Amino acid sequence: MPPVFSLKAILQLLARHHQRATYGAVADLVGRTPRTVLQGCPRDFLHCWVVNQDTGEPTSYPQGMVHPALEEHAGILGTADELAAWLAAHGLGDRTTA
Repeated sequence: MPPVFSLKAILQLLARHHQRATYGAVADLVGRTPRTVLQGCPRDFLHCWVVNQDTGEPTSYPQGMVHPALEEHAGILGTADELAAWLAAHGLGDRTTA
């Protein structure tokens, strides 16, 4: 699947709304694999909203780099369709690769 959303835009919106999404859901929307979707990205508050589907937490993050509100919302967006619908509902309706 070709990239249809900007990774940066997805991360910013997830962080703004304290919403978690799985590596797989994000990867599908940006045209990467779950293992490489955040490759090269720092482990910080912006990136910690992308989580493992089983644990609900980001993989291999130092404790101090996980946002304190990570579990503020119980729900985790687990599929590309769920994430795309959520993004559209929160103002990221036009798909962009910028």
